[in-house]
Amino acid sequence: MTYKVLATVNHKSLDKKNIKQFKSGALAVAVEKASNGNDFVKHIKSTFFSSTKNQVIAKTIDKAVKDVSSGNITHAWVECPNVKINKILFIKQPDNKAELRKWVEMFTRMVSLANAHNEKELSIHLNDSIISNPFGNLVEVAARTVESSSYKFNQTKNKTAKKLPLSKVTFTSFQLSASESRNTSAAVKKGYAIGEGMNATKFLGDLPANHCTPRIIESKAKQLKKIFPKLKIKSLNEKQLAQLKMGSYLSVARGSIEPPRMIIIEYNGGPKNVAPVVLVGKGITFDTGGISLKPSGKMDEMKWDMGGAASVFGVMQTLARINAKVNVIGVMACAENMPSSKATKPGDVVTSMSGQTIEILNTDAEGRLVLCDALTYVKRYKPKYVIDIATLTGACVVALGQHASGLMSNDQKLADNILAAGENTFDRAWQLPLWDEYQSCTKTNFADLANIGGSGAGTITAACFLSRFAEDFRWAHLDIAGTAWVTSPKKGSTGRPVPLLTEMVLSSK
Repeated sequence: MTYKVLATVNHKSLDKKNIKQFKSGALAVAVEKASNGNDFVKHIKSTFFSSTKNQVIAKTIDKAVKDVSSGNITHAWVECPNVKINKILFIKQPDNKAELRKWVEMFTRMVSLANAHNEKELSIHLNDSIISNPFGNLVEVAARTVESSSYKFNQTKNKTAKKLPLSKVTFTSFQLSASESRNTSAAVKKGYAIGEGMNATKFLGDLPANHCTPRIIESKAKQLKKIFPKLKIKSLNEKQLAQLKMGSYLSVARGSIEPPRMIIIEYNGGPKNVAPVVLVGKGITFDTGGISLKPSGKMDEMKWDMGGAASVFGVMQTLARINAKVNVIGVMACAENMPSSKATKPGDVVTSMSGQTIEILNTDAEGRLVLCDALTYVKRYKPKYVIDIATLTGACVVALGQHASGLMSNDQKLADNILAAGENTFDRAWQLPLWDEYQSCTKTNFADLANIGGSGAGTITAACFLSRFAEDFRWAHLDIAGTAWVTSPKKGSTGRPVPLLTEMVLSSK
């Protein structure tokens, strides 16, 4: 399964000669503050609106640029009858010192306005300040944003499904050198692939739990092989997990009629002698809390408790799409947490794959129980480093809200690189401590470890538990409980942290 929304997102390099053949249903142009337009706008005017009958449109363009650049209005549409460009959208550009968030908002707004005007095709001009922006990856972010912001969930609608009209986006540049044009095209291609990966993650997350069980995810992962032959995909069923002595993992699925699945996706695009990066995603396809039952309010949102696994799915698809020169293994630890006569009970003691016994004091702290066995399993790959991704704790939402993912690590250099990747992609994380003082949270009289600590620092104590299973490799934990989806009134998956993870993996740090 892939989930590409826009049919095409590409780059077209224009110059003084080929601009005459340029066609566009709608053209979006970012206008800088106190600007009188740019060379591209001047050439558009001289090429299409120089005749006497088009002077009125030329003056309308001048006025629109002036009004937007002065801040009187945020955007303006100019209708262009009888020419190859049907409409021009002038939209206010962020200040060059503005943070990346403002640029993401601008490109998102371009897509929104195009859809509101029922446009099927949109061209977006990349002016000099976008191409040479200090961020260095603004073109990539733009392509990623137009694809990801075009997403709309319709899968389980029959009568009310409404597809957005926009299906094609072309980024245009003007007067670039051959090398600059190649680099711009490559950035657009990469951004488009990341946006597609985000949309695949959103789609899996937004599917209702009865449409997205562990076995359904297994099936969708195997379908990737048909599209991306370079991927190696295998799945471990309940019997195989038992043979591996994953007692902790299996304890989570005991109450459900749906059997668990651990899906492993391998992508080998780098040299054979280079150790792989391993991504491990929590995939609880629905979390009732088990015997430690959750309150009923907003329990429907627990279909997004597989956001970590969904993000691994999205990243692996992205890497295959761009033929990345890296080695990455993605693990999706999927199960459903339900109450029943067979369900694990508070106070039960289980044995993990590592041999450590765990007293389960709260069955709603189940994510760490599947992840700990998955972390033990991936040791066999002798990884360069491991990142686990999980909608793990409500405490992380309390601490960081919906803006930053929580980060904890046993390796500061790895943590620093993850933080940098988050800043570069506007998919930010914030580091929390993993000091030895917090490790006492896992002590119990009845097992080697307890699966919950005290009432404080819940995000940190959860990471402390996981760290006991990651002592043999460089490891980081991303708690995405606040960032994987947006809650009421506009519910939906965000596709995070696919941009952060992709940037991190491709940076080879």
